[in-house]
Amino acid sequence: MEDHPEEQMLHYVIYQSKAKGPVDPAVHNDILQRSQENNRAAGLTGFLHREGRFFLQYIEGPKASLHETINRIRQDKRHSGMRILAEGQRDNRTLPDWQMGFVDNGQLSLAELLETSEDRLELKTVDPFDLVVFLAANADGLRHRH
Repeated sequence: MEDHPEEQMLHYVIYQSKAKGPVDPAVHNDILQRSQENNRAAGLTGFLHREGRFFLQYIEGPKASLHETINRIRQDKRHSGMRILAEGQRDNRTLPDWQMGFVDNGQLSLAELLETSEDRLELKTVDPFDLVVFLAANADGLRHRH
């Protein structure tokens, strides 16, 4: 069996989408549980942030698993308007011990950080790695809260 170096490299995707429903802990818990199970099996790590009507997610792992997961997420009826903000390769995982986390406005707020409202959260002009730092800080805060 041949080694495929491209498949062994670590890849990442950051995306934003709009939630179709209101903030609902039962729906969020379902997303979290399914994400943890699927991502663990696929070798993916990442963080999901919901703020107002928007989802922001950072996912990293093997390229094939990552693209398969992104395609599945794209079909999810609980959100719409999925837009990839950044993607590429990484040398190391940003969130190596985090399967998937979920926070809402109880953590750091992007709207406050960007001095905008949560209804107008426009991320296409934000540096993608600033978003990764934001999500990693939320993951760390959530990890220390439990």
